[in-house]
Amino acid sequence: MDNLYIRIPASGGLWQGWHVKGLDVVTLFDSDLEAIMATGAANIRVTLLVPTTSCVMATVNVTKQQLKQIDSQNVAYLLEDQTLTPVEQLHCLYAPMSDSQALVVAIHQQQMQSLIEPFKNTACELVAAVPDIFLLPHNPQGWSLMVDGSDCWLRMNALFGMRLEADSALAVLNSAWHEQTPTHVQVYGEIPTELNTWLTAKGAALTVEQLPSLNWAQEFSHITAKHPFNFLQGKFAVKTKSSLSGYWRYAAIFVGITFAVQLAYDATRIFQYNRVVKTTKAESVKLYQSLFPDERRVVNLRRQIESHLSERQSAGQGFVSVATKVGEVLNSGSWQTQRLDFDNNGLLLEVDALSLSDLEQLRQQLTNQGLTTETLSANSQGTGIRGRLRISESS
Repeated sequence: MDNLYIRIPASGGLWQGWHVKGLDVVTLFDSDLEAIMATGAANIRVTLLVPTTSCVMATVNVTKQQLKQIDSQNVAYLLEDQTLTPVEQLHCLYAPMSDSQALVVAIHQQQMQSLIEPFKNTACELVAAVPDIFLLPHNPQGWSLMVDGSDCWLRMNALFGMRLEADSALAVLNSAWHEQTPTHVQVYGEIPTELNTWLTAKGAALTVEQLPSLNWAQEFSHITAKHPFNFLQGKFAVKTKSSLSGYWRYAAIFVGITFAVQLAYDATRIFQYNRVVKTTKAESVKLYQSLFPDERRVVNLRRQIESHLSERQSAGQGFVSVATKVGEVLNSGSWQTQRLDFDNNGLLLEVDALSLSDLEQLRQQLTNQGLTTETLSANSQGTGIRGRLRISESS
Protein backbone atom coordinates (compact mmCIF):
# COMPACT_ATOMS: atom_id res chain seq x y z
CA MET A 1 0.00 0.00 0.00
CA ASP A 2 1.30 3.46 -0.92
CA ASN A 3 1.89 6.11 1.71
CA LEU A 4 1.00 9.79 1.49
CA TYR A 5 2.59 12.24 3.93
CA ILE A 6 0.86 15.64 4.06
CA ARG A 7 2.53 18.55 5.80
CA ILE A 8 -0.29 20.87 6.85
CA PRO A 9 0.62 24.55 6.55
CA ALA A 10 0.36 27.18 9.21
CA SER A 11 -2.10 29.98 8.47
CA GLY A 12 -1.31 31.44 5.05
CA GLY A 13 1.25 28.75 4.16
CA LEU A 14 1.42 26.22 1.32
CA TRP A 15 0.49 22.55 1.40
CA GLN A 16 3.30 20.07 0.85
CA GLY A 17 3.21 16.34 0.44
CA TRP A 18 5.22 13.25 -0.38
CA HIS A 19 3.93 10.18 -2.19
CA VAL A 20 5.95 7.14 -1.08
CA LYS A 21 5.73 4.00 -3.19
CA GLY A 22 8.24 1.38 -2.17
CA LEU A 23 11.62 3.13 -2.15
CA ASP A 24 10.47 5.93 -4.45
CA VAL A 25 9.56 9.27 -2.90
CA VAL A 26 7.86 11.94 -5.01
CA THR A 27 7.51 15.48 -3.63
CA LEU A 28 4.03 16.96 -4.15
CA PHE A 29 2.67 20.50 -3.95
CA ASP A 30 -0.84 21.98 -4.01
CA SER A 31 -1.70 21.10 -7.62
CA ASP A 32 -0.26 17.57 -7.33
CA LEU A 33 -2.16 16.90 -4.12
CA GLU A 34 -5.37 18.13 -5.73
CA ALA A 35 -4.91 15.70 -8.62
CA ILE A 36 -4.39 12.75 -6.27
CA MET A 37 -7.44 13.69 -4.20
CA ALA A 38 -9.56 14.04 -7.36
CA THR A 39 -8.83 10.43 -8.37
CA GLY A 40 -10.04 9.09 -5.01
CA ALA A 41 -6.66 7.95 -3.64
CA ALA A 42 -8.06 4.62 -2.48
CA ASN A 43 -5.74 2.13 -0.75
CA ILE A 44 -3.40 4.90 0.43
CA ARG A 45 -2.13 5.27 3.97
CA VAL A 46 -2.18 8.96 5.00
CA THR A 47 0.00 10.58 7.66
CA LEU A 48 -0.65 14.19 8.70
CA LEU A 49 2.23 16.43 9.83
CA VAL A 50 0.58 19.03 12.09
CA PRO A 51 2.10 22.55 12.46
CA THR A 52 4.14 22.59 15.67
CA THR A 53 3.19 26.26 16.02
CA SER A 54 -0.39 25.12 16.66
CA CYS A 55 0.68 22.89 19.54
CA VAL A 56 1.81 23.43 23.12
CA MET A 57 4.89 21.44 24.17
CA ALA A 58 5.92 21.88 27.80
CA THR A 59 7.97 20.00 30.38
CA VAL A 60 6.29 19.45 33.74
CA ASN A 61 7.72 18.28 37.05
CA VAL A 62 5.98 14.98 37.72
CA THR A 63 7.43 11.58 38.63
CA LYS A 64 6.80 8.38 36.70
CA GLN A 65 4.87 7.03 39.67
CA GLN A 66 2.62 10.09 39.72
CA LEU A 67 2.03 9.75 35.97
CA LYS A 68 0.73 6.23 36.51
CA GLN A 69 -1.85 7.63 38.92
CA ILE A 70 -3.10 10.34 36.52
CA ASP A 71 -6.11 9.46 34.39
CA SER A 72 -5.49 10.18 30.69
CA GLN A 73 -8.42 12.60 30.68
CA ASN A 74 -6.76 14.67 33.42
CA VAL A 75 -3.33 15.06 31.79
CA ALA A 76 -4.37 18.50 30.50
CA TYR A 77 -4.44 19.85 34.06
CA LEU A 78 -0.62 19.54 34.14
CA LEU A 79 -0.64 22.57 31.79
CA GLU A 80 -3.09 24.61 33.87
CA ASP A 81 -0.43 27.10 35.03
CA GLN A 82 1.26 27.36 31.62
CA THR A 83 -1.52 28.41 29.24
CA LEU A 84 -4.51 30.75 29.34
CA THR A 85 -6.49 28.38 27.11
CA PRO A 86 -9.02 26.42 29.23
CA VAL A 87 -7.42 23.02 29.64
CA GLU A 88 -10.77 21.31 29.14
CA GLN A 89 -10.52 22.36 25.47
CA LEU A 90 -7.13 20.67 24.93
CA HIS A 91 -6.32 17.20 23.60
CA CYS A 92 -3.13 16.14 25.43
CA LEU A 93 -0.51 13.42 25.20
CA TYR A 94 2.48 12.87 27.46
CA ALA A 95 5.70 10.89 27.74
CA PRO A 96 8.23 10.61 30.61
CA MET A 97 11.53 12.41 29.98
CA SER A 98 13.22 11.34 33.23
CA ASP A 99 12.31 10.02 36.68
CA SER A 100 11.07 13.49 37.69
CA GLN A 101 9.92 15.17 34.46
CA ALA A 102 7.51 14.51 31.63
CA LEU A 103 6.74 16.24 28.34
CA VAL A 104 3.11 17.15 27.65
CA VAL A 105 2.01 17.98 24.08
CA ALA A 106 -1.42 19.52 23.45
CA ILE A 107 -3.59 20.74 20.59
CA HIS A 108 -7.00 22.43 20.64
CA GLN A 109 -9.72 19.76 20.42
CA GLN A 110 -11.73 21.70 17.86
CA GLN A 111 -8.75 22.03 15.54
CA MET A 112 -7.96 18.33 15.93
CA GLN A 113 -11.54 17.44 15.07
CA SER A 114 -11.38 19.61 11.94
CA LEU A 115 -8.16 17.88 10.84
CA ILE A 116 -9.61 14.37 10.82
CA GLU A 117 -13.18 15.17 9.77
CA PRO A 118 -12.52 14.93 5.97
CA PHE A 119 -11.26 11.34 6.39
CA LYS A 120 -14.37 9.97 8.07
CA ASN A 121 -16.54 7.63 5.99
CA THR A 122 -13.85 7.46 3.28
CA ALA A 123 -11.68 4.65 1.91
CA CYS A 124 -8.09 5.65 2.67
CA GLU A 125 -6.37 4.71 5.92
CA LEU A 126 -5.51 7.58 8.25
CA VAL A 127 -2.38 6.45 10.10
CA ALA A 128 -1.12 9.28 12.30
CA ALA A 129 -1.17 13.02 13.03
CA VAL A 130 2.18 14.11 14.51
CA PRO A 131 3.73 17.59 15.14
CA ASP A 132 6.00 18.39 12.18
CA ILE A 133 9.00 19.23 14.43
CA PHE A 134 9.69 15.47 14.41
CA LEU A 135 10.68 15.73 10.74
CA LEU A 136 13.90 17.33 12.04
CA PRO A 137 16.23 14.45 13.00
CA HIS A 138 17.13 13.98 16.66
CA ASN A 139 20.80 14.58 17.49
CA PRO A 140 21.75 12.09 20.27
CA GLN A 141 24.73 14.33 21.18
CA GLY A 142 22.80 17.58 21.58
CA TRP A 143 20.64 19.84 19.38
CA SER A 144 19.49 19.87 15.76
CA LEU A 145 19.00 23.29 14.11
CA MET A 146 17.57 24.35 10.76
CA VAL A 147 16.12 27.50 9.17
CA ASP A 148 13.42 26.86 6.56
CA GLY A 149 12.36 30.15 4.98
CA SER A 150 11.07 32.34 7.81
CA ASP A 151 10.90 29.41 10.26
CA CYS A 152 13.59 28.30 12.69
CA TRP A 153 13.44 24.64 13.74
CA LEU A 154 15.14 23.55 16.98
CA ARG A 155 15.04 19.99 18.30
CA MET A 156 16.64 19.61 21.72
CA ASN A 157 16.14 15.90 22.38
CA ALA A 158 14.22 12.84 21.24
CA LEU A 159 10.91 14.21 22.56
CA PHE A 160 11.15 18.00 22.65
CA GLY A 161 11.54 20.64 19.98
CA MET A 162 10.02 23.85 18.69
CA ARG A 163 9.31 25.65 15.45
CA LEU A 164 9.25 29.45 15.62
CA GLU A 165 9.71 32.59 13.60
CA ALA A 166 13.37 33.05 12.63
CA ASP A 167 13.24 36.67 13.83
CA SER A 168 12.78 35.51 17.44
CA ALA A 169 15.22 32.61 17.22
CA LEU A 170 18.11 34.26 19.11
CA ALA A 171 16.00 35.00 22.19
CA VAL A 172 14.73 31.43 22.36
CA LEU A 173 18.17 29.95 21.71
CA ASN A 174 19.61 31.97 24.59
CA SER A 175 16.85 30.77 26.89
CA ALA A 176 17.27 27.16 25.70
CA TRP A 177 21.05 27.39 26.23
CA HIS A 178 20.57 28.30 29.90
CA GLU A 179 18.03 25.50 30.37
CA GLN A 180 20.06 22.76 28.71
CA THR A 181 23.59 23.56 27.54
CA PRO A 182 24.56 21.26 24.64
CA THR A 183 28.08 20.32 23.60
CA HIS A 184 27.14 19.50 20.00
CA VAL A 185 24.82 21.08 17.41
CA GLN A 186 23.95 19.67 13.99
CA VAL A 187 23.10 22.45 11.53
CA TYR A 188 21.17 21.52 8.38
CA GLY A 189 21.76 23.71 5.31
CA GLU A 190 22.39 27.44 5.45
CA ILE A 191 21.34 29.52 8.44
CA PRO A 192 21.26 33.33 8.89
CA THR A 193 24.48 35.16 9.74
CA GLU A 194 23.29 36.16 13.22
CA LEU A 195 22.70 32.51 14.15
CA ASN A 196 26.14 31.54 12.82
CA THR A 197 27.63 34.34 14.91
CA TRP A 198 25.76 33.10 17.98
CA LEU A 199 27.07 29.55 17.50
CA THR A 200 30.64 30.77 16.88
CA ALA A 201 30.55 32.89 20.05
CA LYS A 202 30.12 29.74 22.14
CA GLY A 203 33.72 28.83 21.24
CA ALA A 204 35.25 25.58 22.40
CA ALA A 205 32.21 24.81 24.57
CA LEU A 206 30.23 23.87 21.48
CA THR A 207 30.98 21.66 18.47
CA VAL A 208 29.03 22.66 15.37
CA GLU A 209 28.52 20.02 12.66
CA GLN A 210 27.45 21.47 9.30
CA LEU A 211 25.22 19.11 7.30
CA PRO A 212 23.58 19.36 3.84
CA SER A 213 20.04 20.66 3.48
CA LEU A 214 17.56 18.26 5.06
CA ASN A 215 15.74 15.64 3.04
CA TRP A 216 12.42 15.45 4.89
CA ALA A 217 11.74 11.92 3.68
CA GLN A 218 14.59 10.48 5.73
CA GLU A 219 12.51 10.80 8.92
CA PHE A 220 9.29 9.26 7.58
CA SER A 221 10.15 5.87 9.04
CA HIS A 222 9.93 7.41 12.55
CA ILE A 223 6.49 9.00 11.97
CA THR A 224 4.24 6.01 12.61
CA ALA A 225 1.05 5.15 14.45
CA LYS A 226 3.23 4.14 17.43
CA HIS A 227 4.82 7.59 17.70
CA PRO A 228 4.39 8.79 21.35
CA PHE A 229 2.85 12.05 20.11
CA ASN A 230 0.47 10.65 17.52
CA PHE A 231 -2.66 12.74 18.22
CA LEU A 232 -4.89 9.95 16.86
CA GLN A 233 -5.38 8.50 20.32
CA GLY A 234 -8.20 8.46 22.82
CA LYS A 235 -11.32 10.21 21.53
CA PHE A 236 -9.52 11.01 18.25
CA ALA A 237 -8.54 7.44 17.37
CA VAL A 238 -9.79 6.70 13.84
CA LYS A 239 -10.20 3.61 11.70
CA THR A 240 -11.29 4.72 8.26
CA LYS A 241 -11.23 3.76 4.60
CA SER A 242 -11.77 6.70 2.39
CA SER A 243 -11.84 8.34 -0.91
CA LEU A 244 -10.03 11.61 -0.47
CA SER A 245 -12.34 13.34 -2.92
CA GLY A 246 -13.33 16.80 -1.88
CA TYR A 247 -9.74 17.71 -1.12
CA TRP A 248 -10.58 21.39 -0.97
CA ARG A 249 -12.70 20.70 2.07
CA TYR A 250 -9.34 20.91 3.82
CA ALA A 251 -9.58 24.67 3.46
CA ALA A 252 -12.35 24.60 6.05
CA ILE A 253 -9.98 22.96 8.51
CA PHE A 254 -8.09 26.17 9.01
CA VAL A 255 -11.12 28.13 10.08
CA GLY A 256 -10.35 26.47 13.41
CA ILE A 257 -6.84 27.94 13.42
CA THR A 258 -8.26 31.21 14.72
CA PHE A 259 -9.13 29.36 17.91
CA ALA A 260 -5.52 28.22 18.24
CA VAL A 261 -3.78 31.58 17.68
CA GLN A 262 -3.37 32.23 21.40
CA LEU A 263 -2.34 28.63 21.90
CA ALA A 264 0.47 28.99 19.35
CA TYR A 265 1.47 32.33 20.88
CA ASP A 266 1.72 30.70 24.30
CA ALA A 267 3.72 27.76 22.92
CA THR A 268 6.55 29.88 21.53
CA ARG A 269 6.96 31.66 24.84
CA ILE A 270 6.51 28.86 27.38
CA PHE A 271 10.19 28.06 27.09
CA GLN A 272 11.22 31.64 27.90
CA TYR A 273 8.95 31.86 30.92
CA ASN A 274 9.87 28.44 32.24
CA ARG A 275 12.86 29.86 34.09
CA VAL A 276 10.71 32.63 35.51
CA VAL A 277 8.23 30.03 36.77
CA LYS A 278 11.02 28.03 38.42
CA THR A 279 12.41 31.14 40.10
CA THR A 280 8.95 32.14 41.29
CA LYS A 281 8.33 28.69 42.74
CA ALA A 282 11.65 28.82 44.58
CA GLU A 283 10.74 32.23 45.98
CA SER A 284 7.34 30.89 47.02
CA VAL A 285 8.97 28.09 48.99
CA LYS A 286 11.40 30.57 50.59
CA LEU A 287 8.52 32.89 51.53
CA TYR A 288 6.50 29.99 52.90
CA GLN A 289 9.43 28.93 55.11
CA SER A 290 9.84 32.48 56.37
CA LEU A 291 6.13 32.67 57.23
CA PHE A 292 6.10 29.28 58.91
CA PRO A 293 9.61 28.86 60.39
CA ASP A 294 8.54 25.86 62.45
CA GLU A 295 7.58 23.95 59.31
CA ARG A 296 10.93 23.61 57.54
CA ARG A 297 10.02 20.65 55.35
CA VAL A 298 8.02 21.54 52.23
CA VAL A 299 6.60 18.40 50.63
CA ASN A 300 3.63 19.84 48.74
CA LEU A 301 3.59 23.64 48.87
CA ARG A 302 0.05 24.03 47.56
CA ARG A 303 -1.49 21.53 49.98
CA GLN A 304 0.42 22.91 52.94
CA ILE A 305 -0.72 26.45 52.13
CA GLU A 306 -4.29 25.21 51.67
CA SER A 307 -4.09 23.58 55.09
CA HIS A 308 -3.07 26.87 56.69
CA LEU A 309 -5.77 28.73 54.74
CA SER A 310 -8.35 26.25 56.00
CA GLU A 311 -7.23 26.89 59.56
CA ARG A 312 -7.51 30.63 59.03
CA GLN A 313 -10.98 30.23 57.53
CA SER A 314 -12.00 28.32 60.62
CA ALA A 315 -10.77 31.28 62.67
CA GLY A 316 -13.25 33.57 60.90
CA GLN A 317 -11.03 35.21 58.29
CA GLY A 318 -12.40 35.45 54.76
CA PHE A 319 -13.16 37.44 51.68
CA VAL A 320 -13.77 40.88 53.19
CA SER A 321 -10.43 41.07 54.98
CA VAL A 322 -8.40 39.87 51.97
CA ALA A 323 -10.35 41.87 49.37
CA THR A 324 -9.99 45.11 51.35
CA LYS A 325 -6.20 44.84 51.41
CA VAL A 326 -6.03 43.81 47.76
CA GLY A 327 -8.23 46.73 46.75
CA GLU A 328 -5.96 49.20 48.53
CA VAL A 329 -2.94 47.91 46.63
CA LEU A 330 -4.66 47.81 43.22
CA ASN A 331 -5.93 51.39 43.63
CA SER A 332 -2.39 52.62 44.18
CA GLY A 333 -0.93 51.30 40.90
CA SER A 334 -1.51 50.95 37.15
CA TRP A 335 -2.61 47.30 37.19
CA GLN A 336 -5.87 46.41 35.47
CA THR A 337 -8.02 43.77 37.15
CA GLN A 338 -9.52 41.22 34.73
CA ARG A 339 -11.05 38.68 37.11
CA LEU A 340 -11.50 38.15 40.84
CA ASP A 341 -12.64 34.86 42.41
CA PHE A 342 -12.75 33.69 46.03
CA ASP A 343 -13.00 30.20 47.45
CA ASN A 344 -11.74 28.20 50.43
CA ASN A 345 -8.19 28.49 49.13
CA GLY A 346 -8.25 32.27 49.12
CA LEU A 347 -8.64 34.93 46.47
CA LEU A 348 -7.66 34.30 42.79
CA LEU A 349 -6.68 37.51 41.01
CA GLU A 350 -6.19 37.80 37.24
CA VAL A 351 -4.55 41.12 36.37
CA ASP A 352 -2.82 42.88 33.45
CA ALA A 353 0.57 44.50 34.07
CA LEU A 354 3.04 46.34 31.85
CA SER A 355 5.85 43.84 32.49
CA LEU A 356 7.00 40.97 34.67
CA SER A 357 8.69 43.46 37.00
CA ASP A 358 5.37 45.30 37.45
CA LEU A 359 3.68 41.99 38.24
CA GLU A 360 6.41 41.19 40.76
CA GLN A 361 5.97 44.69 42.29
CA LEU A 362 2.26 43.93 42.76
CA ARG A 363 3.08 40.62 44.44
CA GLN A 364 5.56 42.35 46.75
CA GLN A 365 3.11 45.08 47.74
CA LEU A 366 0.47 42.48 48.54
CA THR A 367 3.00 40.64 50.67
CA ASN A 368 3.78 43.89 52.49
CA GLN A 369 0.08 44.11 53.35
CA GLY A 370 0.42 40.90 55.31
CA LEU A 371 -0.96 38.69 52.55
CA THR A 372 0.46 35.42 51.31
CA THR A 373 0.76 35.80 47.53
CA GLU A 374 1.64 33.11 45.00
CA THR A 375 2.16 33.78 41.28
CA LEU A 376 0.35 30.98 39.41
CA SER A 377 1.19 32.07 35.86
CA ALA A 378 2.54 34.95 33.78
CA ASN A 379 1.84 35.08 30.04
CA SER A 380 2.30 37.67 27.30
CA GLN A 381 -0.93 39.54 26.53
CA GLY A 382 -0.65 42.11 23.75
CA THR A 383 2.09 44.54 24.78
CA GLY A 384 1.92 43.56 28.45
CA ILE A 385 1.72 40.60 30.81
CA ARG A 386 -1.35 38.83 32.18
CA GLY A 387 -0.73 37.24 35.54
CA ARG A 388 -2.73 35.00 37.87
CA LEU A 389 -2.07 35.28 41.60
CA ARG A 390 -3.41 33.30 44.56
CA ILE A 391 -3.81 35.58 47.63
CA SER A 392 -4.71 34.75 51.21
CA GLU A 393 -4.24 35.97 54.78
CA SER A 394 -0.83 35.16 56.24
CA SER A 395 -0.80 32.72 59.13
